[in-house]
Amino acid sequence: MRAHLALLIGLSTGVLSAPSRGAELLPCSEPIRYAADWFPAPELDHGKRSAEVTALGNAGQKKTGKGVQLGHVMVQTQLSVEPQASCAGLVVRLSFVKPVLRIASEFPENSCSYARVLNHEHTHVRIWRDIAAQFRQLRYPWPERASSATVLNHARQALATLSRAQDEFDSPEEYARNNLLCGGEIQRLVKLPSMASAGG
Repeated sequence: MRAHLALLIGLSTGVLSAPSRGAELLPCSEPIRYAADWFPAPELDHGKRSAEVTALGNAGQKKTGKGVQLGHVMVQTQLSVEPQASCAGLVVRLSFVKPVLRIASEFPENSCSYARVLNHEHTHVRIWRDIAAQFRQLRYPWPERASSATVLNHARQALATLSRAQDEFDSPEEYARNNLLCGGEIQRLVKLPSMASAGG
């Protein structure tokens, strides 16, 4: 049950020492501010079989060894750096574009296996919302020499670190526990190569 596919898009405009509204702007009390949008309720896709869900989840990934994916949350994450509107400073914004929650079509709605996969993927959505909350609390360590490029690079690294929580949730223990639930229904409906690869 793959957590996500994050496509990082960096949009960089503005420099701390050259605000867009001219020199009359006073320095911001917080020179570099971090903001994150709310992770919206994802679109639900229940029309693809596990093989297609797996292929979509593996697309663009360097490592594809997690086996069959029974579901996943896919989203594009967008980072932008822009001048603050009311003072001389920068705002770093994290946005979420087109989130989709997929569940393999082998699992009938109202079945135990469908509910289990859905619950797992909803946990990934909650983790994304936790990541957004933590992103808002970030502080840039070198505001006196900040530029859009350095701030954006720092935000990328910070987001990558925060996003590790998704992979940590997809542990072998979590997969094994899922396989034991529903009286073996998951294994009956999807031919899994092993217990450890029941997720993706």
